[in-house]
Amino acid sequence: MLRIDIKGLLNNLGFKLGAYMLIVTIIPLVTYLILNTIVVSKYFSTMEETNIIDKAEKANKIFQSQGLELGVLAKDNGIWDTLYQKIEEKDTEWFKKNYSEWSPDNFGIDLIVIANKNREIIDQYGLKYIDDPQLLKDNIISSVLDGKYDGKKNYPSGMKMYDGNLYIIGVSPILLSDYKGTSRGIVVFGKKINSEYLQNIQEKFGYNILFSNGDEFVSNTEISKEIEENIDILKQANDKKTFKLGKSKIVGGISVKDISDEKIGKLYIVESRDILLSTRRLVHKNAFYIFILSCSISLLLCIRLKEIIIKPMKELENEITKTGNKKLPIYMKTNGVNEVVDFSNNLAKTLNQMNDNIYRYKKENKNLKLISNTDGLTSLYNHRYFYECFNEKVKLGRRPIIVLFCDIDKFKLINDIHGHIIGDMILKEVGNIIKESAQENGLIFRYGGEEFVVMLDNYNLESSFQIAENIRINIMKSKKIQDYSEDASVTISIGLASYPEDSVDAKDLIEKADKAMYFAKQNGRNQCCIYNEDIDKIILQNSNEFVKKEILIDSAFAISAAIDAKDVYTGKHSELVTRYSLLLAEQLQMSVQDKYELRIGALLHDCGKIGIPDDIIHKATSLTDEEYNIIKNHTILGNNIAKHIAKNPVIIACVRNHHERWDGKGYPDGLSGKDIPIHARIVCVADSYHAMISDRPYRKSLSQDEAFEELRKNKGTQFDPNLVEVFIKTVQEDIGFEYA
Repeated sequence: MLRIDIKGLLNNLGFKLGAYMLIVTIIPLVTYLILNTIVVSKYFSTMEETNIIDKAEKANKIFQSQGLELGVLAKDNGIWDTLYQKIEEKDTEWFKKNYSEWSPDNFGIDLIVIANKNREIIDQYGLKYIDDPQLLKDNIISSVLDGKYDGKKNYPSGMKMYDGNLYIIGVSPILLSDYKGTSRGIVVFGKKINSEYLQNIQEKFGYNILFSNGDEFVSNTEISKEIEENIDILKQANDKKTFKLGKSKIVGGISVKDISDEKIGKLYIVESRDILLSTRRLVHKNAFYIFILSCSISLLLCIRLKEIIIKPMKELENEITKTGNKKLPIYMKTNGVNEVVDFSNNLAKTLNQMNDNIYRYKKENKNLKLISNTDGLTSLYNHRYFYECFNEKVKLGRRPIIVLFCDIDKFKLINDIHGHIIGDMILKEVGNIIKESAQENGLIFRYGGEEFVVMLDNYNLESSFQIAENIRINIMKSKKIQDYSEDASVTISIGLASYPEDSVDAKDLIEKADKAMYFAKQNGRNQCCIYNEDIDKIILQNSNEFVKKEILIDSAFAISAAIDAKDVYTGKHSELVTRYSLLLAEQLQMSVQDKYELRIGALLHDCGKIGIPDDIIHKATSLTDEEYNIIKNHTILGNNIAKHIAKNPVIIACVRNHHERWDGKGYPDGLSGKDIPIHARIVCVADSYHAMISDRPYRKSLSQDEAFEELRKNKGTQFDPNLVEVFIKTVQEDIGFEYA
C-alpha cells in the first residue's frame, strides 16, 4: 500500500518554493482582478449615467433651438406692414388665405393663433375651439399682448402645454417692419410634440426621446412599444434622474419648463445598455481566463525553478554527503582570490554596459518624445501636446491658466493668391512672432492649419490681453511677412478664455476661446476679444450678417481685381488704395463699422472704369476734352454699379464722390469742404498718392518725397487740409493694416 509522508512533503524545499510562488502570484492577482472588476463596473455605470444625462441636456437644447426657429418664423410674419393694417381691419378672409389655410402645409405648423390687442382671435389653426382664450392667458404671451415686447427684442419662444398636448411655440408682437408704432396684437406659431415629431428628431439627431407630463407619456415610434411594456416603471421613477428600463435600456431625464418658466414635465433619453453589458461580460470572462493562465504559468515556473535551483543544490548535497561518508576533506576547485576579482571586474563591466545602454535609450526616447510633440513646419508644440501640458498644469494646481486662440485672417485667400510655399513661410514667421511676443512663461502650439494657441499661467486676463495685443500688433507690423505677401497686409484675430473661470475642461476652454476669436472676426478682424457668456448669443444673432459681409468683401475683391487687370500700369491699384485708406483710418481712430465701409468703398472706387474704353485708359498722350469727360463719367458708372452690390449709402457715396475737391471744383456733383463725405475725402488722398507714385502711359512715377510735396501743395484746394499731414506721417511710419 502506497504511503505518503505528509510531514516530509511539507518540509521539502521544492514544495515550499512552489507553494510560496503560488501564494505570492495568485493572491495579488485575485485581489487585483476582483477590485478591477468592481472599479470597471462602477466606472462604466457612472460614465453611462453621466452620458445619458448629458444627452438629455443636449436634446433639450435641440428643442430650444427649434423654439428659436419658430420664434424667427413668428417674427418674420408678425413684423409686417400689411399685417399691421389687416389686424386693425379684422380682415378674416385675408388671414385665412395667408395663415391658417397656407402656413400649416408650407411650414409644418400645428398651431396658429393671431389675436389683436383686445385679445380677439382673428385667425387660428389647431385650437380646441375657435375662440379658445387659454393660450392668451399665459403670462409671457399676455405680456406680449400688453406691449412689453415692442421694438427690436428677442421675442419669447419655448414649450407650452395646450389641451393636454405639448407644443413648441414662437411668439411675436404685430409691429411695423421698422418696429415703430405700438403693438396691435400677437402672432403665435406652434409645433406639436408627438410621436411623428419625436421620430423625426430621432432620425435627424439619433436620440430616442420621451416626454412625460404626470402620467401621460409621448415617445417616438421606435421605442413606443417598450414604453407601453414598462409604463409602471416610468410612473414610479418620475423623480429619478436615471433608471433602468428592463435589462437592456437605461433612461436619463431632466425637468423641462414652459415659456413662462413653469415646470411642465420631464424629458427622457432612452439608450441601449448593450455596450456596457457586453463590456462587463468581457471583463469577467477575461478575468477568469487570466486567473487560469496565471495559475498554469506559476505551476510551470515552479517545476522549472526546481530543475534549475533545487536539483543542482540536491546534487551538491549528495556529493557533500558522499564525501562526508567517506570521511574525506571537502576540496573545491577554485582559483581563489583571482577568480573573485575576475568575476567582480566582469560584473562591473557588465553593469557599466547596462548603464550606458540605459542612458542611450533614455536620450533616444527623449528625442522621440520631442519629435512626437512638435509640429514639423513651425517647430512649435503640436495639437496633441497641448492637452498633455494643460492637464499637467492643472494637476500642479496652476491658477489661472489663460488660453489665447489665434487665427490668421483670410489665410485661404493668401494661399490662393501666393501659393502654399509662401503660405508656409508666413505660418513659420507668424509662429516666430507669437513665440517672441508671448515671453518666457507662455507655451506656444500650432493647433492646426493657420491656428495657434498660447497657454499662459500665473497671468491675469488683463496682462494676457496685453500679450495678445502685442502679438497682433507685431504681426501687423512685420516687414518680413509683408515682403512674403507682396505688401498684402497679414493680420490675426485672437480670442481669450480662462481656466477655471470659463471652463475646467481643456476642450471646452479651447472652444470658448475659439468663439471669442470668431466674435473678433465678426467685428472686423485684426482684434483681440475676451470670452463671455453673451458672445454665444451675439454670434448666433449676427451669423447671417457676417456671411453677408464676407460675400460683399469677396465680391468687392473680385471686382477690384478685374479693374486692376484692365490697367496694367497701376498693378494692384485698388488694393493699395484700400491699404493707404485704412492706414489713415487707423490713425484717425475711426470705428470698426467706418473702416468696414471704407474698405468696401476703396476697393470699388474705380469700378466704373469697367465701362471706359481701353484705348482711352491706355492712351500715351494727353486726353482730348471729349475723352476726359468720358473718363470723368466713371464715377457715375461706378455709382450705378455700386448701388447694385452694396445697399449702404456711405459705400456708394465713397465711389461716387472720391474725385470731389475741397474747393468745390471736382466732379461729378461739385461738392466742397465737409459736404464731401469723409470716406470719399480719405480715398481721394490715397488714390492721388498711389497714382503719383505709379508709372502712367504718359509720364514716369514720382518719388515718395515728390508725391508728398504735391499733396502739401494741393491741401486746402484739392484735398482736405486736415488729412494730408496725417496721411504723410502714416505712410512714413509704414505700418501695415488688414485690407482683405
